[in-house]
Amino acid sequence: WLPDITPVLKLRGFLARPAFRKCGCNLQIARNVCIAFPQFLILGRDVYLAFGCWIHAAGEITIQDEVLVGPYAAIVSGDHTIVGRSYRFGNAERRQISLCKGSWIGAHATVLKGVTIGEGAMLAANGVATQDIAPMTIAGGVPAKVLKQMTEAG
Repeated sequence: WLPDITPVLKLRGFLARPAFRKCGCNLQIARNVCIAFPQFLILGRDVYLAFGCWIHAAGEITIQDEVLVGPYAAIVSGDHTIVGRSYRFGNAERRQISLCKGSWIGAHATVLKGVTIGEGAMLAANGVATQDIAPMTIAGGVPAKVLKQMTEAG
């Protein structure tokens, strides 16, 4: 019920710190963020988690410094396997995810297990990263494909 203004975002981040494996300074968390298995989540400094994003960290997730995770984004380090004709009781398959320094996960985007988003890279809104995204790259679509290779100047 508290508004998403900077002091409240920082307060939420501060209060959540003990739940994480490791957490840098200035974590900002907006309302309705959901984090499953926070004990397997490593956060750098100056990380921003926007409204309604969902993080499933059972396979371990590292979010480095200065990363933005957009509204309603999903970062999912595990999925189910099929047994017979049902996924209901299949074993979970988990793999690590890394969001490197300065990367941006757009609104409603999804990062799947085993993916690394490179330094300064962006996954565009509604994109689904099924494979690694190289540093300084903009990727989007389902599944995400390279849209633009950037330089340091932009």
